[in-house]
Amino acid sequence: MKSYYSWFAVVAVLAISLPDVSAQYDNTVVSRRQSINSTLQSFTNNINSKVTDYTNKFTSLRNDMSSQLNSAKQTLTNFLTDSTIGTNALLASDALVAATTALTDSVSASISITSSGFGGVGSCLNSKTQASVNLAIGSLTSANTNFTITISSSTSSFTSTCRGRYTNTANDLVNQFADRLQDCLNQENTQLSRVSSILNNFMSLMRQNYQGLTNNVRYCSGLGSTSSREEVKAEIDGCLKSLANTAYPIYKSNLEQQFVLVRSMLQLEVVASNNRVKGCVNQVTGTYQAMADAIPIALSTCLSTGQ
Repeated sequence: MKSYYSWFAVVAVLAISLPDVSAQYDNTVVSRRQSINSTLQSFTNNINSKVTDYTNKFTSLRNDMSSQLNSAKQTLTNFLTDSTIGTNALLASDALVAATTALTDSVSASISITSSGFGGVGSCLNSKTQASVNLAIGSLTSANTNFTITISSSTSSFTSTCRGRYTNTANDLVNQFADRLQDCLNQENTQLSRVSSILNNFMSLMRQNYQGLTNNVRYCSGLGSTSSREEVKAEIDGCLKSLANTAYPIYKSNLEQQFVLVRSMLQLEVVASNNRVKGCVNQVTGTYQAMADAIPIALSTCLSTGQ
């Protein structure tokens, strides 16, 4: 009889305290959902900030190099009406105008790819992450409910041991899951900073090409003036002819290739960013769903054997 009443007392304690465990679990779920949402919002804000940063790099390139191209073009103005130099001066001037137009068009295309590509990453990953949160927490909630029901109705002599062992398991796993999920997003923030460094390298290369072109123009125009001796004017004319027919096409080709490369890099990085976060989120979600599925099995074994 004494044993019966002792067992009844244990069951009564379990019945009283289990609702507290469920309430703690519910509070954890609410709290961690909020923290995940906060991290998602920070992630989206960071992407928007990076898009602005990337866009500013292209805008700065366009503004600075357009100014240099126009300034170099102005050094040719006095040669345009000269009978000796005029024709090739016009060709060189037209080359600079074409370079400015190509620069503007290339920057616009690059900014468009940057905005549309990375702009969609945040909303896409938000939906993906929320769906994964629902899956994992749904599995952990089912496991926690199963634990409460099983422990409440158990007549095993190991009930108290198993209850102590698994009371906070689902709660702890929710916290771990949220931490790992937030790691996925925070790690990607670091990756996006790497893109900024790569862009800086591209910008440096393109600036060097534009500056090389304008330096060539200034070299030619600096050889003399329309009042110089004919042999000097002939040298200026030959320099401008070489610039328009030989040097400019090389610079043009290099710059076109560099813009193609930078746009390809951005497009690939958009896909890679999506894939990195999705892969990380999928792995974390799958891991904690499996852990949730293992809780009832472990609890059943514990109630049967105490192990």
